[in-house]
Amino acid sequence: MNKFLNPEDATKWLNQGKILIHPTEGVWGIGCDAFNPLAVEKVNTLKQRDPSKGLILLASSMQNALQYFQPLSEQQNSFVRDHWPGHTTIIFNSSDKVPFHLKSIDNTIAVRVSNHKPLVSLLSFFNNLMVSTSANISNLPTPKRPEDIAKTFDDPDVAFYYFNNGGLKKPSSIIDLNTMEYIRE
Repeated sequence: MNKFLNPEDATKWLNQGKILIHPTEGVWGIGCDAFNPLAVEKVNTLKQRDPSKGLILLASSMQNALQYFQPLSEQQNSFVRDHWPGHTTIIFNSSDKVPFHLKSIDNTIAVRVSNHKPLVSLLSFFNNLMVSTSANISNLPTPKRPEDIAKTFDDPDVAFYYFNNGGLKKPSSIIDLNTMEYIRE
């Protein structure tokens, strides 16, 4: 399996429609260029994941992320500013800039702006939204060791953006900004 130790090579890989195992604040993620429907389909296939389940999108900055949401109220804006960048994924109504294959049935999307330095570097260089979901087969535990993830996703179109995860032990919190209810804490 290819290993990329810089964002430039990892970005080239993503731009070719390929899949990238990447570090997050907590658990390993698997992702791709969010605007490439074939790559998104491949992530779902590799994970044996139901394609109707919503995906988390990673954005390089709050400004970049907000263009994919419908306009926020001042209270919602304040909440977002308090939580990004960070380990919180926010669900909200999608704007017209979001392609159909990324929207949930209720026309929402889930976005996170990370504060994990290797991921921030990658996203700044990639300069696009990236799909991210845990690097495991659906409904099975997420492997902790990179070598176990490599065995799980042994495919020529999968590579590692090889940096350490952050110190957190769980996936991001998820909050629905419409209801202000946590989906996952």
